[in-house]
Amino acid sequence: MNFKRLAVMVVAALALVACGSLAVGKPVARVDNVILSREELDKRIDRAQKVSQSLAEKQGQPAPTAQDIERRLVGQFVQQNLILSLARARGVAISDNDVDGRIAQIRQGIQSSQSGITLEDAIQSQLGLPSADSTEFRQFISSLVAQGRIAETLVTTDTVRQQLTTQMMAQANQQVEQAHAAHILVETEDDAKKVLDRLAKGEQFEALAKELSKDPGSAPNGGDLGWLQKGQTVPEFDKAIFEDLKPGETTKTAVKTQFGFHIIKLLERDQRAAMTEEQAKQAVEQGIPGELQNQRGQALQKLLADEHDSAKKAGRLVEPDYAEPTAQPAPGGAPQPTPQP
Repeated sequence: MNFKRLAVMVVAALALVACGSLAVGKPVARVDNVILSREELDKRIDRAQKVSQSLAEKQGQPAPTAQDIERRLVGQFVQQNLILSLARARGVAISDNDVDGRIAQIRQGIQSSQSGITLEDAIQSQLGLPSADSTEFRQFISSLVAQGRIAETLVTTDTVRQQLTTQMMAQANQQVEQAHAAHILVETEDDAKKVLDRLAKGEQFEALAKELSKDPGSAPNGGDLGWLQKGQTVPEFDKAIFEDLKPGETTKTAVKTQFGFHIIKLLERDQRAAMTEEQAKQAVEQGIPGELQNQRGQALQKLLADEHDSAKKAGRLVEPDYAEPTAQPAPGGAPQPTPQP
């Protein structure tokens, strides 16, 4: 497996964000009364660097620098504690069962990836924490669950359904050129010539399609493919039904595609609605999960950015300024993922 892809996969699977404590010591960053001390951060950097180096050596890729790890961990500390602060303000409660369930999901996801990475490897390389049993890791999981709960309140399923319905119905009412076609699909050019010969002798297209076509979807219907828009079929087929044939005509020679050899009959061609109302409704329901996740992710990202700015202006947030990170692809220095519910 490519090492860069492995690194991104581990980060996406865990969305790991560092936690802080109330421990005294020279502070590096602070969110409200939660401090990330220099001593604690150095311990985490050391753990992350050791495991990242080991993983990098296995894949023959450069490991992240200590500076890149520090910059990432501090940024993660800030994000996690902003999320926890928002959760408290919004009355979002996280139970032990919620935490246990999410840890089980993460563990299963890493195991099923067959990457050779363990949950402990990922925790140490990305978080700098010793194990999945640590209090700090469970605090991180609480943040991850809270992140999803907050995102669910930002964009509702009904809102997305209404948006998609408006879009799909507008598309459905658009008039586009469509072709009503039928075909007989065979495996070889010789088979196609035999079909053409039988058609020339007066045999019915529909009957031959039922007898000979290798397309299980259209053969029982006499080869009828229904109404097709441009781009719904492969280019060779599109050209035949939208450019070469006139309604009522059948190809005089077989059209070769990646699926075999087609004898094509153009039944009709007309301007028609892009989709039926039923098709539009199906498209809406199919599109809801992806669009909902996308909009919730964007809304959460904006909420966190606004909370970050507000906390900094109010003196609730203190963080160092770092130079831009280096572009080395390594497990501990993989890009931080966009917040997702």
